[in-house]
Amino acid sequence: MAPPHSTARTEREKKLKAVLTFAAKLENRFHNPRDARLSDDLQTQIRSLPLPASSTVAVKQDELDRQGTELWNLSTRLRRDDEPPNGRTKEEVCRHHRAICLLRVFSFLLLDSAGGQATQGRERKTCIRLMKVALKAARVCIENNDMQSATKVLERAADYQETLSQEADDERSAEAALGHRLRVEYFALRTTLAWRQDRMDIAEHMFAKSKQLTHTLALSTAETVADLLFEMGKDLSAKRNYELAVRWLERAYDVLGEQDLELLSPEAGELRLSIMQSLIQVYMKLKTTDSRKKAWDMLGLLEADYAEKLAVSLLKLELLWTEDSIDSVQVYSVILRMIRTVVLNETNFKTIMHNIHKLKDHSNASSCKSLDDLIEIRLFREENQNWIEKAFITRIWLGTTSSYSDNCLETLHELFEMVSRNTKGPLSAPATHAAQTLLWKRVEASYSQEQHEATDAWCRICLHPLFDKAGELNRSKIIRKMILCALARQDYAVAQEAFGKMSDTGKDEPITRYLMYKVGLHSGDSGFASDCLDIICRQSSKDATLLYACVLEAQASGDKQQAVVALKKVLEKHDYSAPAGIHLPALLRCTTRLLVSELVKDGNLDSDVVEQICNVFDGACKQAKASRRRPSNAAQQLFTASEFEWFSKNAYNLSIKYCGELHPASLVRLLKAGIEFIKLLQEQEQPEAQADLSLRLMFCNFLVACSLTTLARAEDNIQKCLQYYLEVSNHGQEFRRTVGEVLEKLGESAKTDIIAKHFQVVKLELEAALKLEKWDELDALFEQCWVYKSPDHYEALADLILVIHSCVLKADLDAKYQSKLLSVLQKIINFSWRQTGNDIVKLSRWIRCLFQLALTFDENISLKCLEQAGQVAASRQGALANADAHPQERNHYPTAELEWLATTGFNHAVDYYVQENDAKCKLWAEKALNLAQWTEQGNQLRDLLMEKYSRLTWDH
Repeated sequence: MAPPHSTARTEREKKLKAVLTFAAKLENRFHNPRDARLSDDLQTQIRSLPLPASSTVAVKQDELDRQGTELWNLSTRLRRDDEPPNGRTKEEVCRHHRAICLLRVFSFLLLDSAGGQATQGRERKTCIRLMKVALKAARVCIENNDMQSATKVLERAADYQETLSQEADDERSAEAALGHRLRVEYFALRTTLAWRQDRMDIAEHMFAKSKQLTHTLALSTAETVADLLFEMGKDLSAKRNYELAVRWLERAYDVLGEQDLELLSPEAGELRLSIMQSLIQVYMKLKTTDSRKKAWDMLGLLEADYAEKLAVSLLKLELLWTEDSIDSVQVYSVILRMIRTVVLNETNFKTIMHNIHKLKDHSNASSCKSLDDLIEIRLFREENQNWIEKAFITRIWLGTTSSYSDNCLETLHELFEMVSRNTKGPLSAPATHAAQTLLWKRVEASYSQEQHEATDAWCRICLHPLFDKAGELNRSKIIRKMILCALARQDYAVAQEAFGKMSDTGKDEPITRYLMYKVGLHSGDSGFASDCLDIICRQSSKDATLLYACVLEAQASGDKQQAVVALKKVLEKHDYSAPAGIHLPALLRCTTRLLVSELVKDGNLDSDVVEQICNVFDGACKQAKASRRRPSNAAQQLFTASEFEWFSKNAYNLSIKYCGELHPASLVRLLKAGIEFIKLLQEQEQPEAQADLSLRLMFCNFLVACSLTTLARAEDNIQKCLQYYLEVSNHGQEFRRTVGEVLEKLGESAKTDIIAKHFQVVKLELEAALKLEKWDELDALFEQCWVYKSPDHYEALADLILVIHSCVLKADLDAKYQSKLLSVLQKIINFSWRQTGNDIVKLSRWIRCLFQLALTFDENISLKCLEQAGQVAASRQGALANADAHPQERNHYPTAELEWLATTGFNHAVDYYVQENDAKCKLWAEKALNLAQWTEQGNQLRDLLMEKYSRLTWDH
């Protein structure tokens, strides 16, 4: 067993070797950006350092020193060139910075391990060297918030500090001074570390120790200590610990104050300024009489040394703003000093403007004067249009919010002239908009108080050449306000003068022409008033409110001719809420006749005229309904029965005359208006005219249903399409209800036409029910197909049945719907068979379709189809045998249809044979064999099927 001292030596050697090996690989590891373990490995090595003094370590002292020096230099280079390669994540960058910090600590501990091997204490020179490294490493650790490493480094530096505190007789003065400086910096760093660790008691203790050494501080050391104390004061102030903040800031101020300021570096001057600023701010936050006095005293010192600094002016303003009574004169003087001395940039400009805004709350006059000075003294010279516009707009704001006086307008006008002389052109569009918005508020305020002279004056200043980019809309709005003021003063010449300053676009705006219409009426210029009215009519394409206003103005002025002209303009624009005293139906009829005369141009319908006619009838219908709702007597009634008759007939006649040329949507609008007028007529209870009204109503509903179906089929929008089909259903029902009332009173030819239309409407309703998926309505509609026998239309019905059947299958509905459809198709077949001169080809196709549809649903129906096909084929062969038969009756049952039915039926029998259902097999085979004999090659097909049938064997 090895002796204990040998084991300890071995362990020391292993540990030393591991440290040196780790140190040798560090530089390469720092060049690997993905080494995530680097910081952890450094931390592990730091825990085991420094190495205690031993003979083993002493042997490697030089190597430890060399490695430590190289790594220290590496850390210096890494900090100096601290630009991590592109592509690193934020986490990797933070890890990189921490690794550099730990590298410094590690390299220092290597040097410390090497320097600790002296046999008789450490030399002062070595201590000074290691102290420098320790202080730099500790400072980096504190900056990177690594307090644990900083504490360890400073604990090692404590030994050097102790050594340096021991004076030697032969010590050179330069070396002693350096040691003294390092000790001061050491205690300053210990103070900073204690502050960062929130141990203010220790910070006080360390500062007291450093204070004992500061009687002969070097300049650089004083700056360093003052900077550390300043950072502590700032941090305490940020944490609102103002009493402690004052203490440390005053200490920082005293440290610099004890030095010769002329010998300090330029950075020290800036540091002193920052310390004094912070002290003043903290004094203010203490909010005591004594602290405020100290703040003013400190500010006095600042002004003496840094009077031209913007920060000093801002501090003074801050102090002034916190006074119980704001001295606006002093505030103005500070702002003026800033205006004259400060270097203008965006931040400084905003700062000055901010304080001018604040001054406005205490003295509007001083605020205005400050802005005037800013614009005149600095901004014109800077030639920054953006700043000029911002200050100018603010000045307008101040001027428009002050109490009104003639001087206010004069002052603003002088300012406008000054700005106009010193700038190259008008304000930008945004600035113009902002300025005129402020001025417009004053315009509206004066006008609401009926101060028309003042309003006119504010409007005129709004039209200054500086605002040439206001745009025609804004310029016209301002001039219209001037016209209103002139009208209120009955000064029509001034109104005409203002109107003359407008652009052509502004002059032709409806609201402008309305005002000038009033001017023309009141000044007796009827021609000018008529011109204005024409322009209003042209411009008011949708809203006739101004036309109504013109009517009222004309009536109020007593100019009846103008009133009539205005009323005609109203009706031309199809607005039907006519003023009292005007017979609206008569004017509507005249308008309709005029429009109809212009309907056809170059042989084609004018779509615009069609739209206007529809609007007339829609408006007439609306007014007619409103007239019926009003409680009124016959003398007051505008829309009488004769008016209803006229509009209903004309809507109907136009629809019938141009139904082939009108767009379906327009046709529907006309017909619906006609329907509503017919219903209003029916309410009049005139029995002699009821039949004619019912017939007209029926045709209207028929045409509407057809037109709506056309629209629905062409519509891509599903919701609109379904809405059209819903209306088809409603109008179809209306048509069918009316048919019963009129059919008995018609002649045979008319009855035939009505029956055909009835069948057509039913088909359209079936289509609508199909699209709307109203399956339960199909039964009632199918029943309507048989009310009036119309075999000529069964082909279309049969095709529709097949379409509906496919939709029913797709919708997976109850079997009853399919059964109903097959029974309807069977009815069509039966009716067609009994019809003389029927088309046997169509009949055969329907039988085949019914057979095929029913085969998998109800094969009994299919069996009946085979029987019926055989009966039809037999009857046709009998007809062919008769030489005197009608030519159409000689059309025999198509052979291909018979062969398909016979073959399919026989194959179905074979299917049952395979299923060992002999009864079903024999039944289907007999039906198929019976049908096969009626084909043109009946014997051949029947023999073939008989041969196949005979081969079948049966179980008895």
